[in-house]
Amino acid sequence: MKPDAGRLLVVMLLPLAACAQGAEAPGTDPDLPEVAMSAAYDFRLDSERSEPADFRVSEEAGGLRVQTGPAGIAWRKQDEAPSGPFAIRATFLQHGAPVGYREAYGVFVGGRDLQGPEVEYTYLLVRSTGDFLVKRRRGEATETLVDWTPHPAVQRVVEEGDEPRNTLAVEVTEQETTFLVNGTEVHRMPTSEAQPHGVVGIRANHRLDILVSEWAIGVEQTESS
Repeated sequence: MKPDAGRLLVVMLLPLAACAQGAEAPGTDPDLPEVAMSAAYDFRLDSERSEPADFRVSEEAGGLRVQTGPAGIAWRKQDEAPSGPFAIRATFLQHGAPVGYREAYGVFVGGRDLQGPEVEYTYLLVRSTGDFLVKRRRGEATETLVDWTPHPAVQRVVEEGDEPRNTLAVEVTEQETTFLVNGTEVHRMPTSEAQPHGVVGIRANHRLDILVSEWAIGVEQTESS
């Protein structure tokens, strides 16, 4: 089945690294300028039976609120790294997760044909039980690159009322792609296998309430001849 696709118009205030000369290379943690912008977010739900109105994205003080019934992805067309080294980063604050809740959220890279049948992207997720996952989607199939793995870097819900805050990042060089949680490397693989070039964005699974902040994209520039 072809997942539902839609479009959300939101006004957001998030840090964004412009593709400018002198941008920090992957592996650094630059102070990125905050830029106010009005932008249309596209989204795609995992199932065509899901109700698009139940996947909500809205601006809040400090970031972008994502509230889901169904699982899906959200992105902006201008958030793209078509080639070369780059890095992305986003911080997620999770609201209202009970102890043991296993629905996950995170970032994706390498987005292609996101509204079509040949959709592809690679994603890094965490969940409030303290685990991370790395997968690759190709069309209707998903390939598990790293299955759910506990890691001390992932903040989790220990007691009722905890609101874990996790910063997820993907850093890409010509040779390797590194996945990080709260500044700690959790997985590394050849860039040729990760296929990270393309649109980048956010993934949120079922019944989540998350605030996304510090959304940043750094693209390494080459001098023109």
